[in-house]
Amino acid sequence: MAREIDEENNLMFAGFFDTTAVDEYADWVVEEVKRTLPAGFDPTLKNVSGKVDRLDRRLAERTASFTKTAKLNIYQKARLASRVREGMMASGYPKPFVQTFSMDVVKRVMVASRSR
Repeated sequence: MAREIDEENNLMFAGFFDTTAVDEYADWVVEEVKRTLPAGFDPTLKNVSGKVDRLDRRLAERTASFTKTAKLNIYQKARLASRVREGMMASGYPKPFVQTFSMDVVKRVMVASRSR
């Protein structure tokens, strides 16, 4: 009986710390931002607005798809923000932009999760 309970607890906690889907989503977000708005982009260029709009649409679509299959716990939300932040910092984006953007990604996931 005790062994069955231990196995159930192990399965429960294994899922709590499983970040495979979160990591894949975060990596996709970072790559999408890098592709659309490379680090050092000039925000005064006339086509930046269109690029940002397209990025916003792609993020919204992918986030909606991601939240259909993933319900994130607090650890996974923190991991998502951290992974996006680390990926963008490593790519040379300015710290204020990275901090704001990574929190925005988590907020998008939370809002999309509530609306499903």
